[in-house]
Amino acid sequence: MDKKQNKQQKVPKARLFSFKYILYDFVKWFGFWQTMIWYRIKKTYDGPEAKKRIKGGAFISSNHVGFSDPFILLTAFLSRRLHFVFMSELINNKFQEWCYRNVFLSYPIDRNKPSLSTVKFLSQYVANGHVLGLFPEGHIKRDDQVDEFKGGIILMAYLSGKPIIPVYHKKRTSIWHMTRLVIGKPFDVKEKIGPRMTQDKLSEVAKELFEYELHLQEMCEGKK
Repeated sequence: MDKKQNKQQKVPKARLFSFKYILYDFVKWFGFWQTMIWYRIKKTYDGPEAKKRIKGGAFISSNHVGFSDPFILLTAFLSRRLHFVFMSELINNKFQEWCYRNVFLSYPIDRNKPSLSTVKFLSQYVANGHVLGLFPEGHIKRDDQVDEFKGGIILMAYLSGKPIIPVYHKKRTSIWHMTRLVIGKPFDVKEKIGPRMTQDKLSEVAKELFEYELHLQEMCEGKK
């Protein structure tokens, strides 16, 4: 998403009903049953605060273990419409881009160099009441080791004033195993950084979020 695209595109407010959600809702509810049957998702929460229903805008931050991760998160947070970003290099034609944007309500982003206009757009998008799913590792992991998080999600959470909901997703090793998720407590970046944002504070909070993700991983590994 470049500056020209952002100028042409208004930041929409979240609505309960809208014609533009018809395709998304159909795919979501049709795919929900298949995802539940195939992956058999088991959710665990890090305390009562993590169980509270998401109200208003928020970021869902998860480790990234496979291409099915967005569908698993959609099923885990069924009460809300989750929007995602996707890597711009995945686009091969205009029809494919149309599907990403209109069916999955996702937005393209340059994984290596997201522009400031993109960061501002997505921040305002969440500030307007939407829930945005992100994978801060920036790539799919083939093992259970969680990589350091990129700082973009921290900056967007700060600019939007909305919380991050951390999630740890354990990759299952067999189709006979359940897919386990641990959902954490809301992570308030604005409160942690305070009124003055600096690069050091952004890095410090990104590290704190990463360490909390490791805590969720330990919770998940402890489950039998």
